[in-house]
Amino acid sequence: EPSQYNLTGRAAPCWSWTVGWPCLPAHARGDMGIIRFLYGELSHEALVQATFFSSLLCFIVGVYWMMRSLKDSVFASVVGLEYQPQAKMFSLVVVSVVLVAYNKIVDIVPRHRLFAVICGAYSALFVATAVMLTSTTHGLVGPDGQPIPPSPERWLGWIHYFAIESYGSLVVSLFWQYLNSQVNLKEAKGQYGLITAGGQIGAITGCTLVVGSKRFGVPQLYGAGGLACLVSPLIVQMYLCRFPPDEFINVSSRSAPSSAKKVQPGLFEGLRLLIRHPYVLGIFAVSALFEVIATILDYQMKVLGKAAYSSTADFASFMGMFGQAANTVSLVFSLLGTSFVIRNFGLRPTLMLFPTMLVVVVGVVYFVPSMWCLFGVMVAIKGLSYALNNPSKEMLYMVTTDSIKFKAKSWIDVFGGRASKALGSVVTNTFKKPVTNLMFYGSLVSLAIALGLLAITSTLGRAFERLTASGELIGMDNEQGEEEKQPLKHAAAEDEESPKA
Repeated sequence: EPSQYNLTGRAAPCWSWTVGWPCLPAHARGDMGIIRFLYGELSHEALVQATFFSSLLCFIVGVYWMMRSLKDSVFASVVGLEYQPQAKMFSLVVVSVVLVAYNKIVDIVPRHRLFAVICGAYSALFVATAVMLTSTTHGLVGPDGQPIPPSPERWLGWIHYFAIESYGSLVVSLFWQYLNSQVNLKEAKGQYGLITAGGQIGAITGCTLVVGSKRFGVPQLYGAGGLACLVSPLIVQMYLCRFPPDEFINVSSRSAPSSAKKVQPGLFEGLRLLIRHPYVLGIFAVSALFEVIATILDYQMKVLGKAAYSSTADFASFMGMFGQAANTVSLVFSLLGTSFVIRNFGLRPTLMLFPTMLVVVVGVVYFVPSMWCLFGVMVAIKGLSYALNNPSKEMLYMVTTDSIKFKAKSWIDVFGGRASKALGSVVTNTFKKPVTNLMFYGSLVSLAIALGLLAITSTLGRAFERLTASGELIGMDNEQGEEEKQPLKHAAAEDEESPKA
């Protein structure tokens, strides 16, 4: 049709999926109908933006899952698996120091440069670890080609464990901090499923490489992970070329007051915001309590798994297989269910859905305490945690200022995540012998926490609905230090009042 072409005779671009439908063939319109059903209406610019962030999360999570799958097998061979609960407790001190340094870096480095600084540091650390693992003195095997006996005095095992633990908390948290500052609530409901799917593709790839650790070699995989860390800053740079900071802020964040976009300086500003606002404390509870349960169930599975697979490579392959299964479940649900569930059921029921599932699976473990039962349970809760719980939890930050998104969130994700894992390790360390006590009492503690988490998510979801309905921001302070709420324009009104990107 002539209306499909502009004055130059070239096909007019379809800037919106809905506007562009008339210039698409019938089968393509059917495909778009499926996309609209799953993700809602997304503009062309929002889709391009989601592609950038999906690629970024793919590399970040891919590196993390490759290192995570290697972490426990290397630690068990170098230090000893029985020291893992102590390592999780000590990691709380280590990441607290890292967190203070990170908050100082946030004060002096522009947000879009944070990836270059943080990922560059971890790249150097992982490459150095790869080199040390090949050493016949400090590495995995001695001069005679036989494995070096594990010992708690072998410092390389502790350093590599703390490095991977802090990477998983800090860099993943940095990604969500940056993403939450770039999108609004309406876009997030459609984009987060697609973005999370990219992370799961990276995770499956990383775990698949670890399954072949006998072929590739453990030190070589460490080196590859270190080099892959450098890809993330390149993706951010490409994103900034496509969406220049000043121009993009005017498009996607124009509804927020200018003061809401400022990050207040201070090493402990995030901790102050966390303590001051009950809403932020609620997010902290949702993040931390799940990690306590996950730590207990994870250790239960690893104890039984290590008993079944004694060698480093075999146990690494088992953990890699677990990562493949968990992230495959997450990938499928991210593509087909995340956006659909959040848009159609609302955030509060979605938040409550995950702890409800936790109550069920913990009950299953209590009655069937076997390795493969724990394997299936961990696959289910990890997969749905990445695909459903994490995206819905991140949306809770949409009604907060950037100071909370960058400063308070770093304390929640890094310190809170480590503290909750340390608390879970206290439970596992207390009941680790005999194994029957670990399975019985660990399941009872997990069940009690899951029931508490269900009540907290219900309250927090109700608060989010009230804030979005009234158009308020948590974290806005006036000159007298009293909290004031600033109105936000609803996403629908935003589209009507402003030109499309």
